[in-house]
Amino acid sequence: MTDASEARASRGPDRARLAAARVLFAVYTQDAYANLSARHLLDQSELDARDRRFAAALIYETISRTISIDYLLAGLSSRPLDRLDPWVLTVLRMGAWQLVWSRSVPAPAAIDTSVRLAASRAGRPAGGFVNAVLRRLDREKPELPARDLALSVSLPSWLFGCLRKWFGQDEALSLGRHALQGVTRISLRVNQLRADPEDLALELAAEPGRYCPEALSLALQGHSVTRLPGWADGRFSVQDEAAMLVGYAANPKPGWTIVDLCSAPGGKACHLAERTGDAARIVAADLHAGRLQLVRDQADRLGLSSVTTRQADAATGRDGQGGEAFADLAGQADLVIADVPCSGLGLLGRKPEIRLHMTYERMQAFLPLQAAILDTADKLLKPGGVLVYSTCTLNPAENQEQVAAFLDRRLGCYRPEPLNGLLPGAVLAHPDLARQSGLGQLQMLPHRHETDGFFIARLRKD
Repeated sequence: MTDASEARASRGPDRARLAAARVLFAVYTQDAYANLSARHLLDQSELDARDRRFAAALIYETISRTISIDYLLAGLSSRPLDRLDPWVLTVLRMGAWQLVWSRSVPAPAAIDTSVRLAASRAGRPAGGFVNAVLRRLDREKPELPARDLALSVSLPSWLFGCLRKWFGQDEALSLGRHALQGVTRISLRVNQLRADPEDLALELAAEPGRYCPEALSLALQGHSVTRLPGWADGRFSVQDEAAMLVGYAANPKPGWTIVDLCSAPGGKACHLAERTGDAARIVAADLHAGRLQLVRDQADRLGLSSVTTRQADAATGRDGQGGEAFADLAGQADLVIADVPCSGLGLLGRKPEIRLHMTYERMQAFLPLQAAILDTADKLLKPGGVLVYSTCTLNPAENQEQVAAFLDRRLGCYRPEPLNGLLPGAVLAHPDLARQSGLGQLQMLPHRHETDGFFIARLRKD
């Protein structure tokens, strides 16, 4: 280590980068969710709004570009990346993003702060190693191979191959590029039992949503959503507009018996309660008792009394003690929401770690689970009842093909119902969405529709 790098290492890291590095370390080594880890750490920190914005950008941008970053680092490091101290590799990735992709961080600052970060936990020799690699990156400025399309959008080869198979090469590239932009605004769902969307928009300096009349769009600018006016008194929730469309596709009525399978954290159940004037019977079920508390907390905050919770395995219909969780509801439900566990590929912009943690094998493993949940939904519905199936993925096997397989298993028992008369007009203004809606299905694509990637199907039980 040079005298200059020793001096840098001795000064210690700055707080914003240290906070970002801790979140990234958890994502890389513990498969943590970036959004939950970042929210928890940044909410607990004493960073001002500017530093919070910078730390959040470091987290999401570094994760999004990790696959591309690792390609560049592998050609510069004297040691294989998988043999590096995980903290050192985390710091290298952060530094590389700042050097190659950031437009606001000068190269000396990116290198200097990275040296200090590495040395703070892994010692001065680690700081020297980081200094050498990042200086070489800054000096040589290697480029990504132009012909490797997956690498150009920082996606694993298997995932880019799937997107290309499903949508074609141009669409796959557009999806990948859009995901790299991240999500800079959040969607709020106004609780119209407690607030008027126009009034709340003025209070929060928010913009109207693209599709739903109760939706607002807001740039947080480093602030916590839970500290905004209207949160504590239940005037709004956070929910992407694509997920709000489940409430429209369901078209719930007061007095209905509604079961929301896989409900936690309760956004859709609470939206259904709002849309029925809190006058339906809504049973929010989830496998994990701890997550059901999130549903109760949200319903309480929103002032909704029609939502009750029940611990249940949606795939088997069993409760936490191995008994029948839905014995009293068999054949009684007017509406069942099956928002099933899925590969989450529609959330690449919001949850960039999916590109690191998801595998083809894990994606395939969701298929039998989803099929089992649909079978449970069938047992709960009364004749004439409505089944709404939804995912936040782009995978046709989990979406259109899963619905088709269910219809084959229940041949003659269900029929798709058009969504045209149920969805907001702004949705149907998109010709591709209007065409799909006529078939009783909807596939929202992030790069086309500026929402999460989301699939919805509505079926009627005969």
